[in-house]
Amino acid sequence: MNVKHQLIKRLNLSTVLWPFLNNGLYCFNFHRIGAWQETSYDPCVFSCDAENFEKYLFFIKNNFRVVSLDEVNDIAEKNIPIKEALALITFDDGYSDNYHVAFPLLKSLKLPATFFITTNLINSNLIPWWDEIAWHIRQLANKTIKLTPWHHALTIDKKPSRQNIRNALQQIKKNPSLIESQLDELRALTSKKICRNEIKDIFMTWQQIAEMVKNNMTIGSHSHTHKVFSCLSEAELNFELKESKRLIELNLSNTINSLSYPVGNSTTYNKSMCGAISSSGYKLAFSFNTLINKNLNENRFEMGRFPIDRPFNERIFKEMILSAKSK
Repeated sequence: MNVKHQLIKRLNLSTVLWPFLNNGLYCFNFHRIGAWQETSYDPCVFSCDAENFEKYLFFIKNNFRVVSLDEVNDIAEKNIPIKEALALITFDDGYSDNYHVAFPLLKSLKLPATFFITTNLINSNLIPWWDEIAWHIRQLANKTIKLTPWHHALTIDKKPSRQNIRNALQQIKKNPSLIESQLDELRALTSKKICRNEIKDIFMTWQQIAEMVKNNMTIGSHSHTHKVFSCLSEAELNFELKESKRLIELNLSNTINSLSYPVGNSTTYNKSMCGAISSSGYKLAFSFNTLINKNLNENRFEMGRFPIDRPFNERIFKEMILSAKSK
């Protein structure tokens, strides 16, 4: 928590400061919408449930001018100064609850949103690495584990908690180039496999995505296989960028020009990738760093986003927004 955030929180300044909200583009990012308590997989990828998502939407609609990705791209390309508080609503990964839960609420409120999809997960029965990791952690109840790259062991509760899974994923993500080998270690520890009936309809179909596009939603790339870009060779990076774009355009007959970085923190991408991103046909790229975007033209390949990872609380939400840095 930065010093500004501490001051706003401790002195309860959010209500006083809110009328002086900075101009700029505020990107709010969601993943899954639903009850995390009901999943067999990663509970930490749930942003909130449907009731709280609707509260977020009402707040964003009432406090910002919500824009489409096309308008954001136009601002960036023409280097238009931003003289108001704008909001862009985004999603990552492509979970089916984005279609079944989030999309109807966005549609009812006539709000545009952008969905960054991982193309090899669409129309598939694949389990992404973070969900499989969470599933295996759940099988290790009441055990202490230490994977090879870890500096510290983790003890799993008798009833594995959300925090247990969060802690394990944080440890694993510290070594993104070793995610697959760490997952192999977990598989060996549990000696168990996910049943087929547990992996049905986790992600959206192309038909569902096409319906959303017809109703004011925009699609972007979240890579082809969700591999961390900073761990890839030049050839592997180009494949992730181009294959995802190719599949989206093939299935939707729409040109796409934006992507969000898998995992998306500052260690997972770098400025040396900008050439490959641009030459693959992308005009915008979004990170997972909490920033107010002011200079869209200059920072088009490292746009910041506010991660949503809890039920709606107006005071906490305002504190997060007000304490963010501008770029």
